[in-house]
Amino acid sequence: MSVTPCSDFQAPDLTEHPLQSRQVFKGCLLDVREDQVRLPNGAQAQREYIIHNGAVAVLPFLDEHTVLLEYQFRYPNHAHYYEIPAGKLERDEPPLEAAQRELQEETGFVASQWRELATLHLCIAYSTEKIIFYAAQDLSFTQHRRDPEEFLETLAVPLKQAYEWIEQGRINDAKTVAGLLWWKSFRS
Repeated sequence: MSVTPCSDFQAPDLTEHPLQSRQVFKGCLLDVREDQVRLPNGAQAQREYIIHNGAVAVLPFLDEHTVLLEYQFRYPNHAHYYEIPAGKLERDEPPLEAAQRELQEETGFVASQWRELATLHLCIAYSTEKIIFYAAQDLSFTQHRRDPEEFLETLAVPLKQAYEWIEQGRINDAKTVAGLLWWKSFRS
């Protein structure tokens, strides 16, 4: 086995070129595609993937030691999850406006301080979805405006406890784990 040292690495062109594309399914959330591609070696392969409009996720802080989390049931896995507030972008919606909308809709809080943290691609093997993370601080409660089909509880969780819950597997939602660990590592 040969491994190239990072200092010597020159990225080769491994691009896969589309030959044909067809829409397999189009719903309110998902746009599923099936493409035939030409591989870097000239062979052909099939790729199935989801076109997604993107999403935002918010780390809302009541103070420097406490984050707001949501507890809700997620149907696809038939399980309850602890999550940071998040939601999909509407067509042509600026991400910061989406983050502000989602925070108020889901938790009832508004923030006077916003900071963009990172953009992560959490499902690169089968989706174009990217999630833009924001920190929201200096919170004040107004009133939530949840969708009629949205049922959740909002919890004030000490950051130390949230990190312990990640370690224990109690928090196992990818966006929440990524957002909280990003904050723990890079917040300054």
